[in-house]
Amino acid sequence: MTHIADDFDFIIQPGWKGSGADHWQSHWQQRLNAIRVDNANWEQPDLDSWLQGLDQALSQARRPAIVIAHSLGCITVAHYARRHPQRIAGAGAGMGGSWQ
Repeated sequence: MTHIADDFDFIIQPGWKGSGADHWQSHWQQRLNAIRVDNANWEQPDLDSWLQGLDQALSQARRPAIVIAHSLGCITVAHYARRHPQRIAGAGAGMGGSWQ
């Protein structure tokens, strides 16, 4: 029996404030050996910057990627998927937010 982790790479897309060490995303990152999006500023979100961070993380994937998003990261993934639907194999989302 194959495991989903054998077929996909996982990307962790944190939301506002970056999902700290005790956040469920950080635990999943370790468990799944996931790639984490690294944004320059987690406290003052900028859509273009966050889209660039997600793009860079996806570029590290060697297999189809599933993005695990939280908070404003969910909105980032939605914007990215609309622009580049072929880059994301699937996505899971936590609590959402909105871009002002």
